[in-house]
Amino acid sequence: MGVGIEPIGEMVLLAMENAPEKTASGLLLPEEAREKMTVGIVESAGSEVKGISVGDRVIYRQYSGTKLEWMGQDYLLIKEEDIQAKVVG
Repeated sequence: MGVGIEPIGEMVLLAMENAPEKTASGLLLPEEAREKMTVGIVESAGSEVKGISVGDRVIYRQYSGTKLEWMGQDYLLIKEEDIQAKVVG
């Protein structure tokens, strides 16, 4: 089931991941560090997108794309070329 937003062409819709407030060892992360997190999960992709699929966790270029809120969730609409890597493992 989609989220109700369907990207076109080479655009990708990412659900933005919120950075944790603490590390696994219990250290508090400052707000500045949490704001710089550039990881998201692919929710949907346009017809021209190759190499990534819905559900992939990816790292994207900071300050790219269009941020939007839809039904209480934060998303980023981004060009495929601004996606830099898949997170594996």
